[in-house]
Amino acid sequence: MTPRLSQRAPVRVLRALVVLALGVVVVGLNVPSRYLGERLGQASSELGGQLRSLSFVQSWKMYAPNPQRAQTYMNLTAHYEDGSSVSLWETEQERGGWRTHFAWNKTREDIWRHYANFHPQRANEHRKWYLRGVCVREARAGRTPDKIIMEQVTRRFTPPHRVAEGAPALGRPQTRLVTVSYCKVKQVREMIEADQARRAG
Repeated sequence: MTPRLSQRAPVRVLRALVVLALGVVVVGLNVPSRYLGERLGQASSELGGQLRSLSFVQSWKMYAPNPQRAQTYMNLTAHYEDGSSVSLWETEQERGGWRTHFAWNKTREDIWRHYANFHPQRANEHRKWYLRGVCVREARAGRTPDKIIMEQVTRRFTPPHRVAEGAPALGRPQTRLVTVSYCKVKQVREMIEADQARRAG
């Protein structure tokens, strides 16, 4: 037993030294230069630049590289052939949803809605299929819309120092048109018919 332990000891020491060296590199690169002195600070900056070229970047931003800066909801309005329009459930959720507790009570549909709301200026398959599903939902309720207009409502988070000074936590709502989804195109009509047949059976 003793010879085997003695043979493994150098390997364990080497592993410990490698882990220690990595720890020193990670912590050392994140210590502000003013605390390291001129020469050591310059060496740390140069080493950081070399590691960055290898995509080995260690900074505190790795823990929150792109934090959420605003809260968003979607507004959906159904328009019908007779010229009438109705605010749908999603709009009611937006009007009463600017509270923090919602983050801890998300349903599967809430998460799907969240992804449908991503990148309003780009094409989004989640959005396309969510809105088609809304057409089916409204048809199931007894009245099929001609089209659904989707808007995104955004309220930016107020910086913490301004909130501490008494400013509201969320900025004013900003609304923009995202897309128009038509409920009477062939594919959506087929989805509605299939839903009706399934429910009848």
